[in-house]
Amino acid sequence: MSIITVASTKGGVGKSTFIINLASIFLMNDKKIAILDADIQNSVGKWNRIREYMISEGANIKPLFIASARGEALIEIANDKKKQGYTVLIDSPGIDDANMRTALLRSDYIINPCPVSSIDLWEVESLMKIINNLQKIQHRKIPLILVFNKVPTRHSSTPIMEARKFFDDNNITPDYILEHAIKERVVFKHSIRDGKTIVDYSPFDEKAKEEMIGCYNEIINIINK
Repeated sequence: MSIITVASTKGGVGKSTFIINLASIFLMNDKKIAILDADIQNSVGKWNRIREYMISEGANIKPLFIASARGEALIEIANDKKKQGYTVLIDSPGIDDANMRTALLRSDYIINPCPVSSIDLWEVESLMKIINNLQKIQHRKIPLILVFNKVPTRHSSTPIMEARKFFDDNNITPDYILEHAIKERVVFKHSIRDGKTIVDYSPFDEKAKEEMIGCYNEIINIINK
């Protein structure tokens, strides 16, 4: 099993929404999954309180293991859950601080959800510099997996092609760039509001589910290499 930190050096990239819905695909495949919320905003924890209430009221949705943790507690819980056979997803702060670096240092993999705007694309380089410095400390590789996130649904292939060219032109080279991308869909906002995921939410959005399953399958293939 792996510890995977979902990270960015800026907010607003959709980390929490991505991590919640990625976890739902793990659950759908009967995998043991734990989410640790290391972000002081506690977005995942707030979402989970709504989810737990709905479960207590009889909603037919699966519970998730979610804990808010920072500092030493974050590492202790992550290690403990990994030993129990869980894949651990850490929602790190959208800022370069001690909690983000703590999470990155303990990670087996890092996932960067990246919108296709120039500002967000430049931040990938900032995250890569941090990872490179941490790798020197630990003398090991911590692979960075990039997924294009919040991509406009209209003409979605064009901004992705432009983003890839931007990376090539500026020599920004994540270890992996997923072929599947996550589009900007209202189902993500509506499902989060109701304490649900795209797997639980009605009306069901097949395209959103297909995108998350595609990302999940690619991530699993990377981990299992």
